[in-house]
Amino acid sequence: MSADLSSPVSAPEQTPPARFRSQISRSRRWADRLSAVLIRSGGIFVIVAILGILSLFLVEIAPLWKGADVELKSRFSLARLGIAESERILILDVEEYRQIGFALTDSGKTLFFRMEDGTPVKTVRLELQPDERLTAAWQSMLSTRFAAATNHGRVLYGEYDFRPHFVGEQRRFAPEVRISSEMKLDTDRPLSHLAVAGDPEESLVITGITGSGGVLVYQRQIEESLFGPKEVTENRYEIDDLGAVPTALVLESSGQAFFLGTDSGDLYKYTLSEDGLVRDGRYSASDTSITVLGFLIGERSLVVGDAVGRLTVWFESFDEGQPNVRSLKPVHRMQGHPTAVAQFTPSQRNRTFITASLDGLWRMQYSTNERLLYTGQHFNEAPALIRFAPKGNGVLFLDPQHRVWNFDIVNPHPEASWKTYFGKIWYEGYSKPDYVWQSSSGSDDFEPKLSLVPLIFGTLKGTFYAMLFAFPIAILAAVYVSQFLYPRWRSPIKSVMEIMAALPSVIIGFIGGLWLAPRVQDVAPAIFAMFIVIPTGVILVSWIYSRFSDKWTIRLEAGFEPLLIIPLVLILGWLCLQANTAIEQTLFAGDFRQWLSDTLNLHYDQRNAFVVGLVMGFAVIPLIFTIAEDALSNVPSSLSAASLALGATRWQTALFIVVPAAIPGIFSATMIGLGRAIGETMIVLMATGNTPVMDWNIFNGFRTLSANIAVEIPEAPQGGTLYRTLFLSALLLFLMTFVVNTLAEVVRMRMRKKYENM
Repeated sequence: MSADLSSPVSAPEQTPPARFRSQISRSRRWADRLSAVLIRSGGIFVIVAILGILSLFLVEIAPLWKGADVELKSRFSLARLGIAESERILILDVEEYRQIGFALTDSGKTLFFRMEDGTPVKTVRLELQPDERLTAAWQSMLSTRFAAATNHGRVLYGEYDFRPHFVGEQRRFAPEVRISSEMKLDTDRPLSHLAVAGDPEESLVITGITGSGGVLVYQRQIEESLFGPKEVTENRYEIDDLGAVPTALVLESSGQAFFLGTDSGDLYKYTLSEDGLVRDGRYSASDTSITVLGFLIGERSLVVGDAVGRLTVWFESFDEGQPNVRSLKPVHRMQGHPTAVAQFTPSQRNRTFITASLDGLWRMQYSTNERLLYTGQHFNEAPALIRFAPKGNGVLFLDPQHRVWNFDIVNPHPEASWKTYFGKIWYEGYSKPDYVWQSSSGSDDFEPKLSLVPLIFGTLKGTFYAMLFAFPIAILAAVYVSQFLYPRWRSPIKSVMEIMAALPSVIIGFIGGLWLAPRVQDVAPAIFAMFIVIPTGVILVSWIYSRFSDKWTIRLEAGFEPLLIIPLVLILGWLCLQANTAIEQTLFAGDFRQWLSDTLNLHYDQRNAFVVGLVMGFAVIPLIFTIAEDALSNVPSSLSAASLALGATRWQTALFIVVPAAIPGIFSATMIGLGRAIGETMIVLMATGNTPVMDWNIFNGFRTLSANIAVEIPEAPQGGTLYRTLFLSALLLFLMTFVVNTLAEVVRMRMRKKYENM
């Protein structure tokens, strides 16, 4: 058999030597191993980084739930200061550094002593007559002013001063007591309770309960004149028509009102005005005797304790149905005591207070969130006096044996609790419990409002309106570009969209907040008209175009429809803007914002959810469009070709073949856009008023978790409650985006399996 010379002869294969094959194989194995190690290390690093972030959040947040730490620092007897067992101590205090203490006895002795061991520092005796003794005393909550009433009807008004100074690097004290004024209140009846407001050099109010059950009120007003001596006006009042025995008394520092508690459980409010002394209200506070009355810092909240151990906090607020009527209401019901409440002391820093009962049990609580911070049982009977340290970092107890108990207190976050962050709280002055965020104010007696609910709501609200605008535009645009647009135009349009996705959000927010928002306000009726006119006009023109015969119509090649649609959209939008005044005059009585307020009771803010929806939607659209378009373009062309071959139109093919096959990718695009909207910071920070309100009004502002973190960072001292609350906000935001992304991936995988099996 002869060889076929015409057939090509293949060259023999060049097989590399075995040693080279072995070297290549080893190199590949090492490369594979190295790649596997790098990939595995990268994955582990990501997991460790996420766990590290979560751990950081938990470490910073955990102290918020911790109660107060209380530790006995020192205990000593005041007997070494020369106080007899028969003497009664009326005032106990300590200076802000907690090194020197102060006490006033009923014999008129004022004592300064060291807090370490009770060593005497200085003793000053008030000038009293031989048979005169102090029967009651008052001390200011926020200063070292005090007053004392004697059994001769005199009231001594003065101040004790610790006078700290430095000698080298050591702090020294030169304490002194000054009596600046004395008043004659009543010569016959000694006082068992005393309360003072004002200054003897200006205006002064003194109230007291007598041993016989009466109430005395002394008012002195001093008016200065440029042309003569000061005019002094004195008024004296007596209350003897209560029908019960007064048992507790507290006076506002302004001197305009005071409260009385009685043995029948009634609470009375009296006001001093130009018309004299007026009873301003009577309230049933208890079914038993009221034993304790006291103000918290700011003097808006009144603590009421009774003979069976109940504790309530009252304050005045407007009635919900009557905005001009204020009344005193029992708002907070605190943790009570097993026996009668005997002593009370408020913190000078916040709304923490301490109460003690007859059995020696004492509790430290925070009124706003009704949080019990500490319960202690160090005595077998009621302490004679309690006094919070000025900085709130300690408390003094005086037991009946004249022993001083000096406790250290670490109580950094009393205002934090689950109820604070996620529950409704009735704040001072509000008409009802509500979710409120207001972290700071210009006043020291401010009540922090740290509800995260308005911020979570604002995050969801902004996301909802952004997705309401972005989702249909992005998805429909992706369908049109991938299935209908002229092929040569797809790449430039997609490149432009990707460039839009890379725009810094701060620029978008800047444009939206400073340029777009004022212009939207001026042409709001026209913009809302566009949402009706443009879709209607496009559909109508498209229908007319499709109905005309080829003789009367210049048919565009498939994919060139934007050449007709874009000019039409621009023309219709321009016509709406030109008709803005006419629309406003015809439909909204000439003023759109006033019409909203009068007709729908909606307030229009210039920077509102509508503006955020437009601006943040503009930022989210490119992201959703790019991913969705990729998913639609990656659907095998054989499916489209088969559908078209069977007689389906291009729209039928797109809607019933391509879109279902790309549903997992479209869903992923939507969820990624949703995650971007949830975590967006700069746009919502600059394009909204950052008002933490809770309503779905599209014309109102809101505040998101991310924007709140950016706004509050400068106001949050490290380690403070607000500082840790911002970490809690960050954790919530992290969890929200994590849940959204995880849910998106789970649903995407299930959809993928579903449509792969179809």
